[in-house]
Amino acid sequence: MAALTVGAALASCGVVDVGPDTGPPAGCNAPPQFFVSDVWPRYFERYTCAKSDCHDSAQGRGSFRLQSLLGVPTPAPTDSLATWPTQWRENLRSVQRVLNCANPLASQVLTVPSGRAQPHPPGVTVTDIPDADALFTQWLK
Repeated sequence: MAALTVGAALASCGVVDVGPDTGPPAGCNAPPQFFVSDVWPRYFERYTCAKSDCHDSAQGRGSFRLQSLLGVPTPAPTDSLATWPTQWRENLRSVQRVLNCANPLASQVLTVPSGRAQPHPPGVTVTDIPDADALFTQWLK
């Protein structure tokens, strides 16, 4: 009986609880549905951030990578995040890592391509900075 108890204890040692999935800091109101309906088309798609020569997950540059959404269905506003296609969930997570919920205009995903932070290799790519600022402020309010 003691051997069974020791064996069960050793078998459970290989299981590691990695904890809950991470996202924006607590208190950040960044609705995923707004990411799909507004942030992606008005910012990431508009400025072609997921192109292969920019931040494409397979061939892109830098540590910020986005999945191609070509042929991937867009989640409906009523869809829960758990039911989203993988590419949409991964893109949201990638963007969440570079958000500043306390100060939306300081979000790295906004400051770098608008020329207000570390140099963006292709230069300033956000051409309508007031619209981009308003979009991120509205999303992260």
